[in-house]
Amino acid sequence: MAFQKKAGTHGGVPGATLRQMLEFAGLVVFGRIVRCLPRRWLLPSARALGSIAYLLDSKGRVVSRQNLDAVFGDRMDAAEKARVARSGYVGFARTMIELFWSPNLTEKIVRELFATEGICEPPGATIFITTHSSNFEWLGQNLGFLIGPGIVVAQQLENPLLGRYFDSLRGNSGHTVIPQERAISRMLTHLRSGGYFCVLVDLNLDPGEASVIIDEFSGLKTCVTQIHAALALHTGAKIIPSECIPLPDGSYRMLYHPPLKIADGATPADIAQQCWDVLEPGILSRPECWLWSYKHWRFRPSGTDPGRYPPYSNNAKRFDSALRKSRAPRAAAALHSGRK
Repeated sequence: MAFQKKAGTHGGVPGATLRQMLEFAGLVVFGRIVRCLPRRWLLPSARALGSIAYLLDSKGRVVSRQNLDAVFGDRMDAAEKARVARSGYVGFARTMIELFWSPNLTEKIVRELFATEGICEPPGATIFITTHSSNFEWLGQNLGFLIGPGIVVAQQLENPLLGRYFDSLRGNSGHTVIPQERAISRMLTHLRSGGYFCVLVDLNLDPGEASVIIDEFSGLKTCVTQIHAALALHTGAKIIPSECIPLPDGSYRMLYHPPLKIADGATPADIAQQCWDVLEPGILSRPECWLWSYKHWRFRPSGTDPGRYPPYSNNAKRFDSALRKSRAPRAAAALHSGRK
């Protein structure tokens, strides 16, 4: 029987369980150890931890292989898929280790580690978007050193103690970290004041949430957030797709693409698709950097060949309904254009 004894208030969080406190204590100890490591030890440590995680996580290995099969099919052989899947674990381990090491970042270290392209000065009201590829954490932190503090939108963790600890790390360069839930009003105010925020746009949401359906990798449909698209339409803020590209010497190329050119009459789904279309080529050219162990395609349209999607994908009426709604505005726009 699981031990669920309640603790009082720990770290300002009432009702934290013993398990949550132990997780928090272990994370803090691990973070302090990592913070003491020389910078040259970070990458070897990530390779070791990522490789161990890959070997131990049998379910994640299966999901990785299923995702790679769906995207690359016979264009990538089994040995290469195994290498890419393992590299995905190593890349994520590196991202987390380097996040724990973040309190050591200074402007001098940032200039040495990050070759920044595309941003020279504060761009005004801006939404920076990226995916879970390479060190997405440092991609956002780089902006804090480069153009000043902004807002980082983060998912709320089940253990609130861990959430606060990660928030403190992500705020190292001055950022304010806010949970994705109920964040709209704060982001809206921040954009109207000329600020910026960073958000990940490749998480698979439920069709019942504030999501839109886009096409990925030549026909794989999935639900993703529309928060960046809706806020851009509402405020006129720029959307800048961003990529973190690892370099052979252990440093990073931080690439900030030109702001999207949003067409008149574009819907949130159109903009979300446009964002993905900018970022997808980077994933295809550097597949070892993306998080393949995540279930990116939990739903598939009814009537679709099941072999086109990973085996964990399922049909859902709410997904079909969302897909029909997403097609309706485009069909109406095409009909209106044809009558001109």
